[in-house]
Amino acid sequence: MVGLAAYSFLWPSAGSTHSLFLKELYVRDTLRRQGVGARLMDELRAVAAARPGCSRVEWMTDRDNPGARAFYKSLGFAEFDGKIVYRVLTSAT
Repeated sequence: MVGLAAYSFLWPSAGSTHSLFLKELYVRDTLRRQGVGARLMDELRAVAAARPGCSRVEWMTDRDNPGARAFYKSLGFAEFDGKIVYRVLTSAT
C-alpha cells in the first residue's frame, strides 16, 4: 500500500449541502514527497464534486504538526480560523 485517505460524508443540521470530511490521510514514509498525497487530495476533491449536494471538503490537523500544515499550504489550501474543536474523554486512559 502506498497511501490511504479515510473519509465520510457529513450532513449539517443547518443548510442544504453536505461535506466530505477527511478523517485520515497517510502516505508511506518512504514514498512521501513524490506526489502521492497531492493525488489523494485531488481524488478526494473529485469524489466530493461527483456527489450531488456535496459543496466542500473539510479536514483538520494539529497545530503542532508542521509537516502536515506545510503540505496543505504547498497545495494552496489556507487554514480556516472559523471553528473551535472541543473534546471530551469518555474514559480514563
